[in-house]
Amino acid sequence: MSEQSGDKQLRITNEVRAYQREWIEKTRQRVSEGEPFAICNGDDCEEILNVMDIPVIVINYWHAIITTKRMADYYLDILRERDYPATVFSMGLAVTMDNKPDMAPWGGLPKPSIIIGGARQDTEMRIMELWAREYGCTFWPMEFALWHGVERVPPPGWFERVRDHWDELVDPYKLDYRVQDHEKLIRYLEVSTGKKFSMAKLTEAMELVNKQMDYWRMARDLIAKTSPCPASLRDQLSMYQVMWHRGTPQGRDFLKAYYEEVKERVETGTAACPDEKIRLMWVNALGTPPRWGKWAEEKYGAVCVTHNYMGIAVDCYARTIKNNDPLRTLAARYMLLFWTTPDWIAAQAKHSNCQAIVMVAGRGTIAAYEKTGVPLAAIPSERDDEATRAALSDFIETRLLS
Repeated sequence: MSEQSGDKQLRITNEVRAYQREWIEKTRQRVSEGEPFAICNGDDCEEILNVMDIPVIVINYWHAIITTKRMADYYLDILRERDYPATVFSMGLAVTMDNKPDMAPWGGLPKPSIIIGGARQDTEMRIMELWAREYGCTFWPMEFALWHGVERVPPPGWFERVRDHWDELVDPYKLDYRVQDHEKLIRYLEVSTGKKFSMAKLTEAMELVNKQMDYWRMARDLIAKTSPCPASLRDQLSMYQVMWHRGTPQGRDFLKAYYEEVKERVETGTAACPDEKIRLMWVNALGTPPRWGKWAEEKYGAVCVTHNYMGIAVDCYARTIKNNDPLRTLAARYMLLFWTTPDWIAAQAKHSNCQAIVMVAGRGTIAAYEKTGVPLAAIPSERDDEATRAALSDFIETRLLS
């Protein structure tokens, strides 16, 4: 989706960005006065830290900020020079090693008291451990992380069951260990920071998360059924910043304002791309708009109106609390957040009336998506180059316009 300006851009996206800048400055001040600050892997323990009033930055979001500021190449070069893995996940470590606040996004992060990470990959664990060493702070590994709770292939239509029937999809014995993981972390944080954890506050936070996701779903549904699309994909993805304030009144209020502004645009007929002729779904791992979006809009009126991250937010975060146990419910979500299955991606594309899905994919993936009834445009890379444009042109002209 191309850059938007004027009345085509959502007001709420700028409000969220301004809030984030204000939040980091307030956090920097709090840390300078001796308060704790945490860095954690995405979907490891944000709600717990928020409930305990411990400000936290999520690694995924910090890397997105670095990329948005167009500093990724600079920090990846630093990693290569020092023989570290030059991956997106390692960029936060590079910013700390570089130690140049005048160059770093936001002036860099305050010194954390703790870095918390899940055991998803050995490389990620090692990077977080080295990052904590660079800061001179505690590293706390979570032993049972995302995917460690799954014992079987996801059933068809799992995304329609995960909110209310999550207990049927996660292994209960591994979930026991994850709950113990959380309990140990909570005890450590209470002792080391003097902050107190409240199960009642966690229940409130979980209910706020559900409300946040309900507002997001209503906005997503309005966008899905409205053509031309009322909100650019860039603006939609910008709202993902609110995910790092999950379970807070501020997070709920932002998503409510987002829904209300989308509704207003639908009612007034305001479109992000008035010349929309083809609706596409864009799928990638980083949650960024396609670099080739402006070209596709101008050449074919082909607009990316949704992204797999919208489905993650709407379908995967809300959870019904079971047995009055919010901690176990939260732990289960951390162990089973989403499966990237073709039926789930295709269901999102169909919901948004997309004629096709676009992603970097191989032959086996193409075949799997063809079975869902939604054609897949496989592109060679995420770059906006001749090869990508040629692949998209061939697909659009032979599959969608012929």
